[in-house]
Amino acid sequence: MSSSTASVLAEPLDAYLRRRARSTLPLTPGEAVTAAVGLLRGCRASTTAADGKTWWLTATGCPVAIDDPDGPDAIAATAETLAHLANIADDTPTREIVGRARESVLTRPPRDWEAVERRLFAHATPVPLVLGPLFPAAEPVADPPTREQDGPAIRVLDLVDADLADATRQALERVRGHWRRSRVFRMSTLSASIGVIAVLAFCLIPGDRATPQPSTGQTVVDPAPTSTTPWLSDPLPVDERRPLSDDVEQIARTLFTELQGCRGDAACVSRYEENSAFPREPVAAGAAAGKITVVDDFGGVTVVRVDAAEATQYVTLVRQNERWLVRAVRTVADQPS
Repeated sequence: MSSSTASVLAEPLDAYLRRRARSTLPLTPGEAVTAAVGLLRGCRASTTAADGKTWWLTATGCPVAIDDPDGPDAIAATAETLAHLANIADDTPTREIVGRARESVLTRPPRDWEAVERRLFAHATPVPLVLGPLFPAAEPVADPPTREQDGPAIRVLDLVDADLADATRQALERVRGHWRRSRVFRMSTLSASIGVIAVLAFCLIPGDRATPQPSTGQTVVDPAPTSTTPWLSDPLPVDERRPLSDDVEQIARTLFTELQGCRGDAACVSRYEENSAFPREPVAAGAAAGKITVVDDFGGVTVVRVDAAEATQYVTLVRQNERWLVRAVRTVADQPS
């Protein structure tokens, strides 16, 4: 195929993945490897660009990053597409390895992605993406409504008088239709039934029980609730390892403020950093005052994007011993002055 044909854009990659998820053709491990490796290589070539990106498919099924002023940066766009790819994979091992590739994009520098590619190639032999035709999966057809069986009284009437049985059957069908369609009809029927039951119950009460007993001056006190009594005010259990969605930003901002208070002192800074081999650049000086966006939250591990005056960074935070620490910091692009 000529290079001009190969460069023709077929459709947005996310649109293709949605179409593929609705089709009868499952995404194979080989196709997932082809798409994931293409995303990693394309993202690695685009990480120096500050403009937004959108992933498209070429006519040959190759992912390519296209400039999009309204789109997210290359890192965020790639992570989002890898998540979509993992969700529609046909088997659990493929979903897991594509999910780990997404985590590497968010937490590891591009030079480490070659190891991710080697693991993908070891998982399955890459094959081209099937672009079409993709036939949508048939929607489950609801069983036709079955006619409700007649009760024993109707069956007896059939033996005695067929016309009377038909009239009775039609009347019952009308009542059933009103019951299904009209909420007012159901409520009025239930109210009438409750009224009849109440009258019958009142009539069955013996005379000596209906007469109120004279008061003896004693007051009956409700027993105190036991420890097993459920209360509506009891709070629901909360996973303490996972921050609430609305306080992740505050956690990161507080941590960045404390780091800024160290004023570059290495011993002080180390108290706020995880003791690990993850690549870690210095947190931008204006991070605490910058715009903080939650990229992902894995429960105990959170990735945030920091748009500070000096630079744009992706910072990975980890919770250890009831404290939040900085695990990894990576600058993706310098902001224009």
